Amino acid sequence: MGHRDVFTAADAVFMPIMGEAAIYTPSGGAAVACYVFIDFNVMLQPSGVDAQVWEQGTTIKALLSDITNEPNRGDVFVVDGVTYTVQAILENDGLAVKVVVK
Repeated sequence: MGHRDVFTAADAVFMPIMGEAAIYTPSGGAAVACYVFIDFNVMLQPSGVDAQVWEQGTTIKALLSDITNEPNRGDVFVVDGVTYTVQAILENDGLAVKVVVK
């Protein structure tokens, strides 16, 4: 079993245990149930700025195998009845994607 397989298996086990239940809805697509890690008050550097400017924001991490595709701007996650709209992709390692949401 390669390193990637180990992390894929670990994510599949731990995300439902430690993550929060959510619904992901891509623009114009069908909603899917998934588990996410949501982090509040994350220090983010706004895109398009060449200075040392930071702002606080919220990020959501989801398994790509659960949501099937990398989210696009405008797609939404609903966690505990709160709707979070995808603003930008922060990370995508091929297993999970972390997005900035509002």
